[in-house]
Amino acid sequence: MDSRRRLTLLFCIAVMTALVASGPCEAVTASDAGNPLYVALIWHNHQPFYKNTATGMYMMPWVRMHAVKDYYDMAAMLKDYPNVHVAFNLVPSLIKQLDEYSAGAKDIQLVLTEKPACELTKDDKDFILRRFFDANWDNIIKRYPRYWELLQLRGTSVSDESIAQAIVNYTEQDFRDLQVWFNLAWLDPDFIEADPAMKGLVHKARGFTEADKQLVVAKHGEIIREVVPLYRQMQQAGQIEVTTTPFYHPIMPLLYDTDLARIASPKLDLPAERFARPEDVEAQLGLAVDSYQLHFGMSPRGLWPSEQAVGQKIVDIVHSAGFDWMVSSEGVLARSLGVALRDGAGNVVKPDLLYRPYIVEEDGKQVTILFRDIVLSDKIGFSYSGMTGRAAARDLVSYLKKVKADLAGVAGPHVVTIALDGENCWEYYANDGKEFLNTLYEALNTDTDFRAVTVEEHLAVNPATRRIPVLYTGSWISDNLETWIGEAEENRAWDYLARARRALEEVTARVDTCDAAC
Repeated sequence: MDSRRRLTLLFCIAVMTALVASGPCEAVTASDAGNPLYVALIWHNHQPFYKNTATGMYMMPWVRMHAVKDYYDMAAMLKDYPNVHVAFNLVPSLIKQLDEYSAGAKDIQLVLTEKPACELTKDDKDFILRRFFDANWDNIIKRYPRYWELLQLRGTSVSDESIAQAIVNYTEQDFRDLQVWFNLAWLDPDFIEADPAMKGLVHKARGFTEADKQLVVAKHGEIIREVVPLYRQMQQAGQIEVTTTPFYHPIMPLLYDTDLARIASPKLDLPAERFARPEDVEAQLGLAVDSYQLHFGMSPRGLWPSEQAVGQKIVDIVHSAGFDWMVSSEGVLARSLGVALRDGAGNVVKPDLLYRPYIVEEDGKQVTILFRDIVLSDKIGFSYSGMTGRAAARDLVSYLKKVKADLAGVAGPHVVTIALDGENCWEYYANDGKEFLNTLYEALNTDTDFRAVTVEEHLAVNPATRRIPVLYTGSWISDNLETWIGEAEENRAWDYLARARRALEEVTARVDTCDAAC
C-alpha cells in the first residue's frame, strides 16, 4: 500500500475513533539507597485534529492559542533552571497542525480577526460575539479592563436575543477592539512583557487600528514557527526529552481489540461487531515514529499512550516500534500487582512499589513502564489553581519531602512520576501559573533532596529491575476503557468504524489489483 493510501486509512480510523470520545512482583534488585529522590515531570501536549479536510479550514483555534500561551513558554522557561530536566509529550497530529499553521493555515477565528471591522457581516458579528470571549473570564479576560468591559457590553448570556442586541450595541471600534483583545489576551504574559509592541498594545487598551491587529496576528505566527525548533534545540542540549503518541491519538488497546475492554469491565456492553486491528496500532506508531524522526532528527525513546491506556497485548507492538519506555497511571499498576497502593485516606502505603519503573514483556519483547502519582498529578491539574502559586509549590515540595522520608532506609533509587496535560490547566491559575511553575522549578533546581530528570536519562543510569507479570488493561480514567466504549452511541460508532475500515480495505484491494494489472 503506498503512503497516500496508508495515510487515508489512518485518517479514517482517527476520525471514527474520535467519535467514541483517558500479583506480586518478580525479581528485585536493590540499588544505592543514598540517591536523591528523582522526580520525572512529563507534560502532555495534545489538541484534537481540528482541520476540516474538505475546506482546509481549522474549525477551532486551540492549537494556535495554546502555542502562543503554553507550548513555547513551557519549554523556554526551563532555561532559567538548568538543573531541572523535564519531558514533554508532543502528539504527532498536534505537530502536524503546528506545521500547517507555520505554512499559513488559518482557523475561522483567525480569518474573522483579519477581516477589517468595517467589513464584518451580521453573521460575522454574531460569531465574534459568541466565540471571542472563549477564555477564562476571571484569569484572562478580567486581567485586562477593556476586554472585561467588552464582555460586560455583550452580556453573559449568549441567547439569540442577547447576541442580536449586542450587535446593535457594539460600535465598529468595539468589534475591532474585541478582534485584537481575543488574540492579544491569549499571548503568554511573559511574551507580552518582553515584547515592546505587545506591551504597548496592552497599555493602549482601546481604539485599536487594523495595523495594531496585524501586529498581534504576526506575533502569533512568529511564536508558532518557533515552537518545534525550540523543543528540538532543548532536547539536543539535554535539558528536555520529547516523547510521542500514536499519530492521531487512538486508544491503543481498543484499536487492537475492542474485547479487551472487558478485562477491566467484565459486564460491559460491546459493539455488535468486534473491532480488532493490531496492524492499525502498528501503523499509528509507525507514523508517529516517522513524524518524530522528521522533526527531531532521531528516533523517540518514550511513548505516552493515548489517555495512558495500556495493556499486556500492546507491549510487543510498542517494543517493535522502537520504544524503550512508556507511561501509565498508578491505578493500572495497582491492578497489575493486585495490591492497594493507598489507604482509605489517599495516603501512599506502598511507596516502594509506586515510585519505581517496571519491566513488562510479551513474546520476549520488553518495554519499561512508569506509573504516575495520580494524586500529585491531579493536584497540579485541578486543585493548585485555587491556591497562590507559592503555596501550591510549597505543598508539592512538602509532598515530595514526605515521599522521601517514607522511603528512608528502603533500597532505591526511587522516582516520582508526575504526568498530566501540559496546556489545559494554566488558564485556571492566576497569571498563567507563572508563580507556581517558577517557585516549583526554583526548588527543584536548588534542593539537593531532589533531582528532576527526564525518563530517558534516569533509566540510562537506573534501569528497571522489577517485573510486572501481566500488565492490566486500563487507562488513567478510572483504570478502565469505559470512556470510549460501552454506551450505545459509542458502540454504534465502533460499528461504523468497523464498516468504514472494511470498506476502505476492499476499495484499496481493488485499486491495488487494478494497479497490478496495469
